[in-house]
Amino acid sequence: MKENVRVRLSIFMWVAIAILFVATGVYAFSNMSTEAIAQHSQVHAELLPIASPESVDMDSRRLARIDALIEGYIADGEFPGAVVGVMRHGKVVYRKSFGKRHTVGGSEDMTLDTRFDLASLTKPVAVATSIMQLVERGEITLGDRVDKYIPRFKGWATNENPRDTVNIRIADLMTHTSGLPAYVSPKRLRTTYPYAQFPCRDSVIHYISTCDRVATARTTKVYSCLNYITLAYIVEKVTGMPIDEYAEQNIFKPLGMHNTCYKPTKEYSQHVAPTSIENGKFLRGVVNDPLAREGMGSVSGNAGLYSTLDDLLLYSAMLLNKGSLGDAEILSPRATNAIMTRPRGYERFNRTLGWEHFDMCSQTGGDLLSNATIGHTGATGTSIVIDPELDVVVIMLTNRPHVTSKRFPLEIRSKLATIVGSAVRE
Repeated sequence: MKENVRVRLSIFMWVAIAILFVATGVYAFSNMSTEAIAQHSQVHAELLPIASPESVDMDSRRLARIDALIEGYIADGEFPGAVVGVMRHGKVVYRKSFGKRHTVGGSEDMTLDTRFDLASLTKPVAVATSIMQLVERGEITLGDRVDKYIPRFKGWATNENPRDTVNIRIADLMTHTSGLPAYVSPKRLRTTYPYAQFPCRDSVIHYISTCDRVATARTTKVYSCLNYITLAYIVEKVTGMPIDEYAEQNIFKPLGMHNTCYKPTKEYSQHVAPTSIENGKFLRGVVNDPLAREGMGSVSGNAGLYSTLDDLLLYSAMLLNKGSLGDAEILSPRATNAIMTRPRGYERFNRTLGWEHFDMCSQTGGDLLSNATIGHTGATGTSIVIDPELDVVVIMLTNRPHVTSKRFPLEIRSKLATIVGSAVRE
């Protein structure tokens, strides 16, 4: 009798195991479409879950066209590799790596956790966010004159009356309407300050404060790295912390952006996609932008930040969630809205407080996203596009200078955003 009980229990156990095995297989098969769209790795699963496109009213067939687009540009030698992420309604629906980190003197596969020199994405992610935190805390105002924080910072003297100066204000710097020139080369800085030991931040700030302006503030838009170097310096003057420390403590750490930093360590740099090749060596973990590197010592407002796809998805989700994510409150809803819309009096310049604001057609925002779309690019081949109306984020990170010094093929960003827009059902 006891033997029969043991036999029955044994049969029951094996049947249960078989049922469990079958159920697991069915579940895995049912999720293959999601797996094919979003590669799994160490994405921040709790804050940014991976989901099928259909679960957020997107068409996975249309979204899958991204593969051929990116692979085609890699095959044409436009960049060695890329990572691409798409998010809607706080869920990651596309997340893939393509090609190689580098293809010179050997090669390495591009991976989802590859770290990138963000170049000018530093401007909105680190600097504009920091400035808006200080604004909402009442520590500065957008209308403050820059010379309040940097004595002898020149404005523009009008032709009619040289004493009637049009002063540059913080909002002018953020919207690139200050009239400052676009850039200054390290070579010119060394010529202007022959006795300075570069990197020399004080010399750079002095140059920006006193150089000839190219236009009267608030009359035209000149995209300028000097604007954001000045803004980062103002953050330091107000808080007592350089921009790398301030952003780490007030933005990156609270959001869990643990792979975002300035001045990467040697260990971190092993996972960085190389950018340019100088003197026969990769710039790997060394800032690609010459002014940020040679002028500002790699901690600058115009460039110098490194990050990953997943960390930038976290940051973008925070903006779309009105300034907070999980337990982190980075900005108030009103400050977030200010970052994502054109400020009063600046509407004609198509800039928000840190971002480009797209019209219907855009070389970065594509043709099918909404008119509320904002975005920014980086010279190394990085870009973020955010559509608050459709609740969509599109991120592409590449390291184009590694293979060519030619101008980045701007149309790929537009095509990528358009493919994503075409996949939105409602």
